[in-house]
Amino acid sequence: MRAEPFGSIFIFVYATIVIYSRAVRQWARRESRQTRRARAAAALVVGLAAASAIPAQAQWRITAPPAATSWFAALDSLRLAGRGVLPLTRSQGAPRSPLGQALSSDRFAILHFAPLYYPSATQSALADAVEDAAGSAAPRTARAQFLVGALRQALPDPRDRKPLIELAAVVRAVTPPAIPQAQLARWQTAWDGRFALPLVGFLRAERLDGGVLMVIPSLGAEGRLFAGVPDNRADNLIAVPAPLDPNDPDGPLYAAVRELCFPLVSRTADATPEFRRDARSARDAARRASLAAVRCGADLLDRLAPREAEGYRAHWRAVAGGAGSFDTLYPPDAVLTPRILEALPAAGRAP
Repeated sequence: MRAEPFGSIFIFVYATIVIYSRAVRQWARRESRQTRRARAAAALVVGLAAASAIPAQAQWRITAPPAATSWFAALDSLRLAGRGVLPLTRSQGAPRSPLGQALSSDRFAILHFAPLYYPSATQSALADAVEDAAGSAAPRTARAQFLVGALRQALPDPRDRKPLIELAAVVRAVTPPAIPQAQLARWQTAWDGRFALPLVGFLRAERLDGGVLMVIPSLGAEGRLFAGVPDNRADNLIAVPAPLDPNDPDGPLYAAVRELCFPLVSRTADATPEFRRDARSARDAARRASLAAVRCGADLLDRLAPREAEGYRAHWRAVAGGAGSFDTLYPPDAVLTPRILEALPAAGRAP
């Protein structure tokens, strides 16, 4: 899911897109959509020949930062699963505390993206920033200004921000679940060896050449994508869950491919009036876009990394419970899918 729901679509696309606040949505569009449109043609012209000159390996760095891990563990402990097409956190069920209930409304959807707005934070610095956002004074740390500003913009009523003080305390008290460095290294090797080079042309066309891929144990199946400074092709962040199934060890990599498709999906949805007319509601539009992003990932791998396509489909079948074929669980969208297939760049060659 992306931090910019289209219509609500990107915001974390969650709903993958579904849920984000209008303020954050509008900001994200200004930051990334206009710049991408202006440069998309030039990027496509460059093609694989030029793209392959960029060292593909390690363009995306796989990590499990303690601050983001703590943050999402805190949300998970409150059972803030969200209302996305896919769960935003690992735990399900109704919020188990008054704080969880207070933060469960859609206006707090931005909380599901907070660590991506302050990626350099430590666990304590992230908690401080959220506590600072509850007030009106300048944040105690300059680097926290973006997150504090985003929270205040999404929650303009100071009364709505009061629960952030208690949330900050929960974040400080969390002991984040750890992912062994050896496991992170294995995923890094797998990404560099199996995905980075085949996808380099597509990633260049989408200005997603590199960034940080965070693997978070407490996330649900819905990931997060945040495109940062448009002029910096490596200033991107993705958060995906640790494997939800022990038989799906490469799940984080397949989840990342779906997230990387979201800019294309949201752009296609925005540019398709028929899609807007057909959607019964913003939530229905988000649901269709979310499913289209899953299919986009499969179509992308079919073209550029066919050896990974079967594993990708198996992963997303498992996410849906495994009952049914991939095409049954994620059927083509009559409006979006043909346009997405047309938009997929021809750059790149299947190995």
